[in-house]
Amino acid sequence: MFSNEQLQTLIAGKVVGDAYPYDTKDEQEIVAHINRMFHRINRIPNVVCEAEWNHFGSGYASFIEFFCYQKEDRVIVEEQHGMQEIETKGIVLDISRLAPVAIMGEDYRYKKLHIETNKEVSGAYGSIIDRPNSLHISERFQNVRKESEKALKEFNYEILEAEELNQPLSFKTTIPTIYRNARQYLVMDAIFYWED
Repeated sequence: MFSNEQLQTLIAGKVVGDAYPYDTKDEQEIVAHINRMFHRINRIPNVVCEAEWNHFGSGYASFIEFFCYQKEDRVIVEEQHGMQEIETKGIVLDISRLAPVAIMGEDYRYKKLHIETNKEVSGAYGSIIDRPNSLHISERFQNVRKESEKALKEFNYEILEAEELNQPLSFKTTIPTIYRNARQYLVMDAIFYWED
């Protein structure tokens, strides 16, 4: 995985990696590479993939988050007063902007839409980063997982395992993250962090 020195480099917001495009150290080139992978995943039959490109609208996120699901996993829960509540179950892929690595786990999301305009009024979703035990994918999503893993490998991303990521960080540092307090930092926090 990563040495302590590499983890400290990632915490400082600097790119680690000697394969394209990470070897360029150019974040625009890296984001363009991730964008090409996003389009590749969206070509998987019956799979929809949504992406959060803009650091969740605030702060800095060291990763870009994809939410991928099969069309049948999007269900209208309620429809009344011109509003539609939709629940979607799928998998989250967090792809690092700073190293050629990714993580994946399950999530479900809610959206409330205005039926006439199809405009989102509200929404709710979690994160696989704030729950270390969430890097698990059930049998239900194995097809989406398998196809997403193929795309990640084609684009030279390593999928990190929960056992490695859930280890306590072995050195003292400050990580700009909202997910955990300083005394609780895990290796995951050095790689995948969001400063709100």
